[in-house]
Amino acid sequence: MADARGQSGSKTGSAIFDHVWAFNDWFMHRIPLGPAVCQPRQAINLHKVSVGPFVLGLMLAYDQWSLAAWLYLALHGTYGLLRVAKDIAFGDRSWKGRATVGSAVGVFIFPLALYYLPALFICTPLGTVIPGGWGGAADVPLWVAFAAVALFVFGSFFHFVADAQKYFVLRYQRPRQLITSGMFSLSRNPNYLGEVMMYAAFNLLAQHWLPWLCCALIWVMVFGTNMLAKERSMSRYPEHSAWVARTGLLLPSIPSLVAQLSYVVGDPEGSSNSPLSRPKEA
Repeated sequence: MADARGQSGSKTGSAIFDHVWAFNDWFMHRIPLGPAVCQPRQAINLHKVSVGPFVLGLMLAYDQWSLAAWLYLALHGTYGLLRVAKDIAFGDRSWKGRATVGSAVGVFIFPLALYYLPALFICTPLGTVIPGGWGGAADVPLWVAFAAVALFVFGSFFHFVADAQKYFVLRYQRPRQLITSGMFSLSRNPNYLGEVMMYAAFNLLAQHWLPWLCCALIWVMVFGTNMLAKERSMSRYPEHSAWVARTGLLLPSIPSLVAQLSYVVGDPEGSSNSPLSRPKEA
């Protein structure tokens, strides 16, 4: 009976995932409005380059020159430009499929437009209109500023380095194998982890619950679905189960992290725990 309930729950979870994945794919590529002459990456890039001017425009319109506003402009504005540069240098092919005009517009509205919320809470009276905030832009605590910058730096590192590793390994590695070393030696999705950390930094500066709720919705519907789809695809490799056992889906595996600490002060070539170690030639 327990096995039957477990199998039933597994089938239900799989069915939910299939429905969400199908909806995401339809929403991103096939909303029936206009011809399929766009790519999701175009909507993403347009949003990213608009962040800096959007935030600066809010600062000018509302005469908001606080530490929180300047930090947000520096962090999110910089990320927007770097994200476009990444798309040019080592873009993700999953965002390059054909999409209708309706899907491009839809993606810009949801989820991308939700990422403007922290700027609105920092620069406009929105935080006083919607209750539940725990601070104002004019009095952002120094520890919040410190945490936001630290999260952004670490998140940028994970996001861009992991995406670069994935892009160049997949481009030149033959035959194709799982990427289990380097940035992927502790987490199976370090690029998504980095993006979550960066948006957590932006939400910290907003000091309000609503941006967190909107990001949580995006992380579950988009990031979570993509990660589970990736797990399904990679499970065909025989080494997948061993990789799963020593890594986390998103957060790094603590036991594996502790096991690799010897690499920090040890011999990179001689440490079997090194995330960069390779089989030695005979």
